[in-house]
Amino acid sequence: MTAFVVFVHRIRDLWSERPVVDWLAAATLVVGHLLYCHLTKSDPLFAPISGDRRKDIYTTTASASALIGGFGTAAISQYATANGRRMLEIRRRFGASLRRNWSSVLSAMLIVTAACLLALIVDIHKKPGGIGWAIEFVLIFGSLRSIRLLWLFGMLIDVADQDVTEPRRSPAVAIPRSNAGNQNRPGAS
Repeated sequence: MTAFVVFVHRIRDLWSERPVVDWLAAATLVVGHLLYCHLTKSDPLFAPISGDRRKDIYTTTASASALIGGFGTAAISQYATANGRRMLEIRRRFGASLRRNWSSVLSAMLIVTAACLLALIVDIHKKPGGIGWAIEFVLIFGSLRSIRLLWLFGMLIDVADQDVTEPRRSPAVAIPRSNAGNQNRPGAS
């Protein structure tokens, strides 16, 4: 394996084990964009958009994140009911990490929905100001958690498919013990 491949695997492992990375990535992107806008004197993302259009964006984002949260719930119930050999092994080895990931996706969608609904109420000015930055953060954060959901769901489907398509292993054939072959030995009756 090349050093780059090892590096990519380590980053993926770090990301998959620690959902907090999504918070840090979203914050880094928003702060970077804030600095860019400040240094170049350009408008933030939501500044040129009219108040009515922003409210449409907030409503659509709240609806989409609630829908994505529903998909996450469906995936969790599928995970909870799967009982193949591989799925049981994944639960045994990675159960705590998977629970952290699933709950992080659901809580993120709740946060995105709540933030957008709150922005609907609070955004009453011509320019969004800090609300625009907060919504930019939750849009990025929700997108990162949606990617996490796709990764989790893909992994779940792959394992479930492998468990279903693998031929069931038969138990070892039990040979009944009989005394028929022992008749020539002394004491056998």
